[in-house]
Amino acid sequence: MLKVAICDDDKGLCMQLKGMIDEIIENTDEIYEITVFYTGEELCDLLFNGIHYDIIFLDIELYEINGVEVGKKIREELNDELTQIVYISAKDSYAMDLFDIRPLNFLVKPLKKEKIESVLKTAKKILGGSNQYYEYKIGNVNLNVLINDILYFESSGRKVKIISKDDVTEYYGKLSEVEEKLKNSDFHKSYFINYNHVIEYTYEYVKMSNNEILGISQNNRKAVREKLLQKKQRMHHVK
Repeated sequence: MLKVAICDDDKGLCMQLKGMIDEIIENTDEIYEITVFYTGEELCDLLFNGIHYDIIFLDIELYEINGVEVGKKIREELNDELTQIVYISAKDSYAMDLFDIRPLNFLVKPLKKEKIESVLKTAKKILGGSNQYYEYKIGNVNLNVLINDILYFESSGRKVKIISKDDVTEYYGKLSEVEEKLKNSDFHKSYFINYNHVIEYTYEYVKMSNNEILGISQNNRKAVREKLLQKKQRMHHVK
C-alpha cells in the first residue's frame, strides 16, 4: 500500500486530484491510502509526530508555511529523502527555489490526469513497488520505522520487539503478523532477522551489524544457510 498526501488550500483542487488518483487505480490491483490537508501546518504536525507518506502532492502557494518551507522541513529537519514530493503551482517560476528539495516533479495547474498517472508510475518505481517503512501501532498512534534500519524482530510475551540500528521498540502484536507484512522482504522467521544486516555467520549463529550474536535453532539452520547462500550468489552476480 502506498500512502499519499495531498496538501493544497484549494479544496476543489484537492477533491479533483483525489478523484484523478481514484480513477487511475480503479482498474488495477494497487492500494493507495489518500489523506487530504488544507494547510502546511496540519501536514507538518503529523510528519513530525512520526506519520510517513510515500508521495506528497504539495501546493507551493500555501498560507503561513508555504510548500517550499514544508519541503525543506521534510528534507533537512526530518532528514527524509525517501518521500517523493510532487509540487503543484499556478506558476512555473520556482525552479531555483526547489533545487535543494529534490522534488520528483513539478505540475502546473490546471492538472492533467495523464501527468498524474505518469508521476504515480515513476514514484512507484523509485519506491520499489512496496512500502519502504514498517508501520506499527502503539495505543492510538501509528508509527513508522525505515525497513532498511531494522536488524530483526523478536517475540517478547504478547509484544513484538523491533531491534533497529539506533534503538529498541516494543508494541503489542504477533510475529505472525510481522511475517505477513514482510513476506516478500529479506527477513526470515527464525528471529525475523534482516539478512542485509548479517556480517558473519556459522552453522550455529549469525552476527548482526550491531555485533549482537543470535543463535540459530536446529530446525532453522538449513533454511537460514540457504537464504544466506542465495544472497551471496546474488551479490556475486551483481558484481
